[in-house]
Formats: sequence, structure tokens, C-alpha cells
Amino acid sequence: MSFESPTPEKLRVGLVLMEVGRDARVIFANEPALEVAFAFEDLDGHTPHVVDAAGKPLAPHERPRSRAARGESFGPSLTRWKTDDGDVTLVVRCDSIAQDRRLAALTLVDVTAFSRSAEDSRAALAARDEFLSIAAHELRSPLNALLLTVHRLRLRVSPDGAASELGKLIDISERQIERLTSLVQNLLDVTRIRAGQLDLELEPQDLCQIVRDAAEALADQARAAGTQVTVVAREPLQGLWDGARIEQVVHNLLTNALKYGGGGRIEISLAREGAAARLAVRDHGPGVAEDDRERIFEPFKRLASTYKSQSLGLGLYIVREIVRAHGGSIAIEAPDGGGAAFVVRLPVTQEAAATATEQP
Repeated sequence: MSFESPTPEKLRVGLVLMEVGRDARVIFANEPALEVAFAFEDLDGHTPHVVDAAGKPLAPHERPRSRAARGESFGPSLTRWKTDDGDVTLVVRCDSIAQDRRLAALTLVDVTAFSRSAEDSRAALAARDEFLSIAAHELRSPLNALLLTVHRLRLRVSPDGAASELGKLIDISERQIERLTSLVQNLLDVTRIRAGQLDLELEPQDLCQIVRDAAEALADQARAAGTQVTVVAREPLQGLWDGARIEQVVHNLLTNALKYGGGGRIEISLAREGAAARLAVRDHGPGVAEDDRERIFEPFKRLASTYKSQSLGLGLYIVREIVRAHGGSIAIEAPDGGGAAFVVRLPVTQEAAATATEQP
């Protein structure tokens, strides 16, 4: 079932004037207010179940009518009435409009359609995340089996036949399987992040070594793209981090730069900035439009700029969430000379640095 969300001009504001006191006599109510009269009157002694925005039931003395009768000013607050005809959600505000505080004005705005649309959206997102989780788990096993089969097939190809047509097909198959495996892993990470289950195994680490390892792992891909990757690190950068996750951050940023950086050069620089380690991955591509520099980290969004125009955008989303889980931040800068620089800042503790330095 779908619900049409009302536009602002369709919203009708109910207004109720009440006397403050035990009787709480209503002296005026306009038409929109009368449509939701249960919010300020007891109808035939029947009191609907009322909850707040968090779903917590409100006792009779906590409800808008009772609070207005006591002369309280409050709101705007989101309140839901569970009536025989279904749930109704109102934004309620109460103000005292007389110097002697003997008159209260209740304003009521029916936002039920907005609320239902939001609930539908949340349910759809939850269903999507569950589907992605199940699909990713189900895909992992056949992909692993397929990759193992291709590896075995390679062993049967003689060294002389490595450059043959069959050898080339095996190379292509391996690359595509690894690409699919990476996508499946990204989907699993997204579901973990959304479920609040991105666990970190923090240990003393050298960020410079992590970056060099990640760059070396992508060396073949960089050569194939005709891109020169340079790592600039003057000294070890020690910190308490999850090494595998930080390597994933570097891998995703470098992969992103190789894909969208326009070829040529990529510089990875590391430096200490006070109590933080600064990691920057800079490409010389078309750059990122200023309006896209926040949205680029959102998953499942397509941007007008070159970045993420043909991508699910999971890699950068995962980068941001891993960095945030470490208490760090990531931003995009537009360096002189063009391109884009993805700048990560990770907190460094003196204790972690000392421990890592003492390790043999």
C-alpha cells in the first residue's frame, strides 16, 4: 500500500483555545482541529492509546490535553494516537496566550501521511539490507569454488602455454572472479555497518607499512592502467588501529583513484598532524564537484560527476565508516593543479605509538 505525502500547502493547522484548569473547557476549535478532536477531548469517555515519538506510552497526565490544562507550554512534539480508525500522528504545540496564564493555545498538525511514508521507507531499507546480506552470503561459496576451479585449471596449463589463448582466458576469469568477490565482500561490509556490527581489532600498527603493502598489492593494476603510484612517507607513523581495515581504506581509495583519476600519477602522502595521522590519496583526474563532496560517500547513489557515475559507491562509503569507527575523519580537497585529494585523519595515541615502537 502506498501513501501520498502531503505537500506543505496541503498541511492544515488545527487551533484550539482552552481554559486552563481542571475542566479545561474548549472555547474555540477550528475545522482542522475538530477533525482530530480526540487529541483534546474525551469522546464518550473513550481515551485512545497515546504514544510519543519513540513509541513510549503516555499516561493520561502526560498527554497534550492534560498538560495544557495545567498551563504548561511545550512542543512542538510528535505524538501518536492509536484510534479505532487507525493510527494518527500529530505535531502538537501548546502556548500560554494570556498574562494570567488562564488560556492555552494548542496547535495541531496532522502528519500521519508523512509518518507512514517514513515507516514505509524504513521497512524498504531494512528489507533491502537483509536481501543484500543474504545474497552476499549465498554468493561467497560458489565464487570461492569457482576461483579454486580456475586456479586448478591454471596448474594444468604448461609454462609454454601460459601466453596462449587459454592462458589469457584464465587470466580474465581470475580477474572477474576477484572483482565479484570484492563486490560481495563490500555488500557484506555494508550490512555489518548498517547493523552496527563493524568490529575493530585494534593493535599497534605502522600506517606507512600498511600503505606500502596496499600499494604493492595493486601494483599490477596500476601498471595496467598506465599509472605511476608514489608513496611519500618520511618516518613511521605508529598508532592503535585495525590493520586489515585500514589497509581496506587505502585499497579502496587507491582503487578509486585508479578508476576515476584519469591515469598518469597518484600520490599517497603520510604525515603527522598533532595528535593525528594524515593520509592523503591524490589523483590528477577531473576532480569532484563541490556539491558532491559529501554525497560521494553515500552508498547506492549516482552522482553527476565522473566519480561514482557507474558505480554502486560502496567502496567510499565503507572507507568513511571504517575511518569514523576509528574516531577519524575523511574529506575531499581540491589541490592546486587539479584532481582530487581524499584526506583521512586518524587519531594517534602516545601509548599506541610507544608500544608499536618497542616491538622488535
